[in-house]
Amino acid sequence: MESESVTLEEIYKEIKAINDRLDFLEDLIEEVIVKELPRVKLSEIEVEEIKKSISEMKSGKCSTLEEIRSV
Repeated sequence: MESESVTLEEIYKEIKAINDRLDFLEDLIEEVIVKELPRVKLSEIEVEEIKKSISEMKSGKCSTLEEIRSV
């Protein structure tokens, strides 16, 4: 069995690429949500909660599945 040597720089590049893709997905999700908001009848409170959730998502905060189910 051969072991392959990996440098820290290669690991960093791969992690950075994954992070860039996650940033793209976050931006895409936000764009879809914001674009669809005018089509959905929501109260001001609901709109603010959505905006707050997007902000939390971008800052790295997360929710458990149970927290999401309770909303």
